Amino acid sequence: MSEERLDRLRDLLTAHDVGALVLSRSSDLRYLVGATPPGCLVITPDGPPVHVGAVHGDVCSLIPAGARVAVDPRMPADELLALQERLGPGTPLVSAAPLLAPLRIRKSAEEIELMERAAIAADRALTAARAFTWSGSTEREVARRLHTLLLDSGHDEVTFVTVAAGENSADPHHRPAGRVINPGDAVLVNVGGRCGGYCSDTARMFAVAEPPEDFEAMYSVVLAAQTAACEAVRPGVAAAEIDTIARDVIIESGYGAFIAHRTGHGIGLDQYEPPYLTPEEDTILDAGMTMSIEPGIYLPELYGARIEDVVVCTDIGARRLNQTPRLLDVVDL
Repeated sequence: MSEERLDRLRDLLTAHDVGALVLSRSSDLRYLVGATPPGCLVITPDGPPVHVGAVHGDVCSLIPAGARVAVDPRMPADELLALQERLGPGTPLVSAAPLLAPLRIRKSAEEIELMERAAIAADRALTAARAFTWSGSTEREVARRLHTLLLDSGHDEVTFVTVAAGENSADPHHRPAGRVINPGDAVLVNVGGRCGGYCSDTARMFAVAEPPEDFEAMYSVVLAAQTAACEAVRPGVAAAEIDTIARDVIIESGYGAFIAHRTGHGIGLDQYEPPYLTPEEDTILDAGMTMSIEPGIYLPELYGARIEDVVVCTDIGARRLNQTPRLLDVVDL
């Protein structure tokens, strides 16, 4: 366990008047101990952390009487209910998210290195995918090939693969199906996995043989929005401002009605974590924060487009971890 992380966490426990923190198997536990062993970890402002086999075991004996207890927000309901019952109504339970999020939001050099490894692995897979036989394959078949490529390229696990062809690319949450990919289709590919516990997440657009009619004009707007948002990332800028910058490019080009989601989200041990690039997010960016930037435009029943990179906020601006070309990739049949 990192003593530096533990000391910072204990300071937060004291600042939030929390007498004990109970973490079950989750990314928060992995952040602190580098693994997710069975059972849970109990941390108090004083004394060493204690690992116990189960929440309903010896946890309660480790918690000071009357203390506020912060619990893992991902704790399974049966464990949370068992803990609540054993502690009784006199022990208030609160979410541990306000304690762990401030620690995890700024990544160390070692964490960024693992995220770069994951991004490079995703880039390798997307580069190799250019050689696929796209025309005549189904979305599901291409997704299976990509899954294998992601593992072969260096991921420890694959968390998702999206392949959305033609009209399906207008659905930002499409799941690969039996739709056959044809010449003239735009194909949205979005992949993610983990290396050493840290996530990748990148999206690129392919056109089979030739782009659909008017697609390139729309795609150029998405590229401009993504470029502007990435270039705006620097310490002191509000997360909401990054969203506004990307959104304004799209709105000013006449596609504002076809924005279907936020500009991006934080990423690390979890695929989705703070800071979120939304109009409401008041987090001020700082060096070490990592986020995906993924503006998109989605024209119902026609096609959609999204470009996504993982970006690190540094002292001098943004550093993209993904390096595959962002121009529209026209692939052979």
